[in-house]
Amino acid sequence: MKKVFKSILQTAALIAVVVTLGTCESLSKAVSEPSVSFDSVKMTGLSFNGIDMMARIKVQNDNSFSIPFPEISWKLFVIDNSFLNGVIKNNNKIAANASTMVDLPFRVDFEGLYQAVSGLLNSDEAPFRLDLSALFNIPVLGAKTFNTSFSGSIPMLKAPSLSFSGVKFNSLSINKVEFVLTWLVDNKNAFAVNLDKLDYNFAVNNASWSQGSAPRISLPARRATQVPVTVNISSLSMIQEIVAMAALGRSANFICSGEAALSPVLNQSFPGLESVAALRLPFTYSGSTNLRP
Repeated sequence: MKKVFKSILQTAALIAVVVTLGTCESLSKAVSEPSVSFDSVKMTGLSFNGIDMMARIKVQNDNSFSIPFPEISWKLFVIDNSFLNGVIKNNNKIAANASTMVDLPFRVDFEGLYQAVSGLLNSDEAPFRLDLSALFNIPVLGAKTFNTSFSGSIPMLKAPSLSFSGVKFNSLSINKVEFVLTWLVDNKNAFAVNLDKLDYNFAVNNASWSQGSAPRISLPARRATQVPVTVNISSLSMIQEIVAMAALGRSANFICSGEAALSPVLNQSFPGLESVAALRLPFTYSGSTNLRP
């Protein structure tokens, strides 16, 4: 009798195991795996110091029940060099048969990128890859990780350089004093750059001779461009003072100070961006010049 009872128990246990395994398998088949993908990756801001990016990530849940939001680890690679990384956490749930969008903003600082990745100083752009690893904890399925990636390129902006070429007198007489101030702007980028402003104050022997602004112009790509400003002195007392200094044959000490602002030409190279941060270059140049045409 005991042997019969033991046999019945073993059979029942075996049936329970088979039923359990069959139920788990059925449940596993009934549960859909979630998906993670990139909806978009685009530039949102640009300057000569760095670039702001925004990745929109889509998490899809095709199940008839809600699931926890995954823990998403991300890494940014530039020319296969790891540059940025982080983790996205969210305590919300993804509703049944629905998707959730999450934004991942990040900034690439050019100075840091030049230091971290060699060979970029003369490059117009750099290839990048954004990797995602999403860890889900879902009933029945358990912990599962899904990976995806996005590849693109980052424009490498180079700050234009500004220098002062000097002052040249066109006319110097008791009737008229005219001279030209000239700056040189070197644009090493593969796109045109706007000279949004160039405000200056030109002083000789600690006396201001001229204050003003250069005209707003577009500076061609990969070229150094001269920016001349013609100055006419109309004050009779100043003309007399300048002519007297010239008659003595003395050189004049000058200081030219001010600020320039430059920005990329958007409609040519960066469609979709509405504005960019201007590069501001304060300057002070000093020297001496002969008061002769």
